[in-house]
Amino acid sequence: MDVVMIEEWIGLKVKIMISSNPNDVGIEGEIVNETLRTISVLDSNNVRKMVQKKGACALVLDSNKILELDKAIFRPEDRTKKLYKKVVS
Repeated sequence: MDVVMIEEWIGLKVKIMISSNPNDVGIEGEIVNETLRTISVLDSNNVRKMVQKKGACALVLDSNKILELDKAIFRPEDRTKKLYKKVVS
């Protein structure tokens, strides 16, 4: 499976596979917001659930790619810049 780190995450359909909070495991829905330390997932019941990035990993349902949330504890606008530099270098 590929890892998705640089591209935009808002709008991706995901399922939380690993989390430091056991209540977050299994949350499935569309990412509707991203902050420095969290993502917000809108589930099928239109309930917004906040997931901590620290200790979390998600599966992108449409493409079977992985979001390593734990390695992306940046503001969304900084995440793309910083991680792009690591890939290019």
